[in-house]
Amino acid sequence: MKKAILFDFDGTLADSSEGIMECALETVGAIGYDTSLYTSDYLRRFIGPPLSDCFRITFSVPEEKIGWCVDRYRVLYASKGMYMMHLYDGIPQLLETLRKNGYKTAVATNKMKNLAEECCRNLGIYDLFDYISGPGKDAGCTKARVIEMAMEALGVERDETLMVGDTINDEVGAKGAGVDFLPVTWGFGFDRENTRDRLRAESPSDIMEYLNGGNNR
Repeated sequence: MKKAILFDFDGTLADSSEGIMECALETVGAIGYDTSLYTSDYLRRFIGPPLSDCFRITFSVPEEKIGWCVDRYRVLYASKGMYMMHLYDGIPQLLETLRKNGYKTAVATNKMKNLAEECCRNLGIYDLFDYISGPGKDAGCTKARVIEMAMEALGVERDETLMVGDTINDEVGAKGAGVDFLPVTWGFGFDRENTRDRLRAESPSDIMEYLNGGNNR
């Protein structure tokens, strides 16, 4: 039986795409990239993986410049990007319902822990989580390790944990941590088409239905 529900942040709890994309483009523009070449649809792939991988995968930034890009992006995001986001409809209600029903809740994100905490405070959902898990200042955590840290803090076992997320990075992390995974279709990776043959959540209320159905075991 599930006791803890872990949530990715970007694309699962909040639509943070505007701030992420703007800061990403401003960063690579500073090293000479023509930012007019990138569409919003293309930039969706920047959201989800660890930052260093984001710059490698999305922009093919040379290795010697990735560290600078990560540092520059973080400065920009802390100053403006983190304020350019909003919760998806139904998320606060879902979190309140989960807690009323006795579930432990946590964020498991590739955002740095202190930044994720501040984002949750700004959005008014900080008090709806028992723990917020993310890389520390040294970063370098895999998503699987972020999930494991959340489980350790909550005191739950693998079979008692459900990870909810919107990208393949979340699913790979859940698999690495040995926990069940539920994809959501409103974020930046999964949609109805690429999840049509599997269980998925098309709205936050579907997550509660999933837990109340025959899958909560």
